[in-house]
Parts: sequence; C-alpha cells; structure tokens
Amino acid sequence: MRVIFHGDDFGLTQGVNRGIIRAFKHGLLTSTSIMAVGEAAEEAIDLALENPGLDVGIHLVLSDEPSLLPPEDLSTLVSRHGLLPSRNRILGAIISRKLDYGQVEAEWCAQVEKVLNAGIKISHLDSHQFLHLFPGLFNVSRNMRRRYHIPFMRSDTLEPSPFSALTIPEIGFGRLLQWAGLRGWTRVLAAGGCFPPGPTVPSVGFLHAGGRMDCALVLGILDKLRGKPSCANVEFILHPGSRDNHTQNKYGHWRYSWENDLALLLNHDLRKGLQLRNINTTSFGKER
Repeated sequence: MRVIFHGDDFGLTQGVNRGIIRAFKHGLLTSTSIMAVGEAAEEAIDLALENPGLDVGIHLVLSDEPSLLPPEDLSTLVSRHGLLPSRNRILGAIISRKLDYGQVEAEWCAQVEKVLNAGIKISHLDSHQFLHLFPGLFNVSRNMRRRYHIPFMRSDTLEPSPFSALTIPEIGFGRLLQWAGLRGWTRVLAAGGCFPPGPTVPSVGFLHAGGRMDCALVLGILDKLRGKPSCANVEFILHPGSRDNHTQNKYGHWRYSWENDLALLLNHDLRKGLQLRNINTTSFGKER
C-alpha cells in the first residue's frame, strides 16, 4: 500500500505556501496543487520550480476568488464585486441552466495554461470545493484532462467510519450532506463508465478538512483500507500552512487550522506508524 499526502491550495497565501514547502522538505508531504488565481500563485510557481521533487497538480478554482480572465469575458460567472461566485450560486446556475460552460472552460484553461507556461508539468487535476465533479462541470474537467494529457483526476472520496472520530456537530450537518451528495454522484459517474479505465486514487479528507485529522485517525483509516484492491494507492487531502495574521484575517471564516495539518505531516509518530505497517509514501507523478 502507498499513500499520497497532498497539500491543497498552493498559492492561496504566502502563509499557506510556507507550510506546504516546509511539509515537503521536512515532513511527509509529496504532492500539492496550485491555485493559479491565488494571490500568492506566482510565489507558488517559483517555489515549485525551485523544488522539482515536489509533485504538482492544478487546483481549479471557480468560486470566491478573482478570475484570471477579464470579468467582461465571464458574464455568467463573475459577480458585481469582481469575484467568481459562491459554490451555492454555481449550483443554482447549474440547476437553472444559466451557467455558460464555454466560459467555465475558458477560465479553467487559462488557469491550467498559466501553470504549464511557467514550465511546470501537471500530474493531476483537482479543484477548490470539488467543483470539477459537479454535474456539467465534470464534462468540462474531463475534456480538459484529455486536452492537456493530465494523468490523474481526483474522483473518488472515501471516509471510512466517518462517525468514529467526529460527531455530527463537529462535522457539521451541511458538510455531511455535501459529502453524501458528492459520494453518491461520483458513484453514479463511475457506474456509467464516465471515468477513464485504469487505476484510480481514492481520496480521504473531505469531512476532516482544515486540521481535523491526527496521527491516530490517519493510521486507523489506513488500517481499515489496507488489503483492499481499490486502495493500493490512497490520497490524504490536507491543508498545511504557516499561521499568519493575513491568512487568518482573510480566510478565518473557513475555520481551518492550517498549523494542525502541518504538524501532522511533521509528526514522527506518523512516520514510524507508516514504517511499521510497511506503507510507503508516493505521488501522482510516480504512479503514472
């Protein structure tokens, strides 16, 4: 069994960038994905180029951040405040059939090409708030994966025994519903043969996002997944970061504990636990 410890949101802020690089250099993190629209995206690109051993993907963004393309080119997307819409507004536009998927594709292509044009090879595709798997948006992300020859796309979310470590109040009933809906929808896509043939890398961390995992929970999950053919490779989605006032002031409403995920990746007991179980770390780039 092999595990990928992945850091989302590379490029969100300088504090997040510092945490991801520290977790890579001194901890267990092997993979990250760049938010091309993030305020610290240029720094993230430079850091990726300075650390060629760090596996890099694209973290597609369609909500709550500035777009790369001019707002006038994204009339069905950009709000009057100049930001991409909230996830709920996107879902409403999908249901009401008011979302222009051509504009979505144009924005997402711009994000991918910004990273590629910097000289970074993209090994995997995921997205902010899992929007790339939403109905309609999935077709766009699948076409982009083919166009840019991206080997992996985040597609399957696992949460073994989600109630064993977190109660409903701790998870939040809304997030639990989101996970159930996403899990059900991806099962429909899989049953319909929508995912390309070949190995997949299931992901753990949707319910535990933002610093809610610890060493015992990670090892417990791995113990439950070991031996399952579909879990030869597993991705743990984490959000390591270095706490600073700017990140906290701008994104504190997410209620993330970036420093907790960073500490987890630096945890010697976790490294020892992996060794005792003969579980190795890997990355998407190594599994191509």
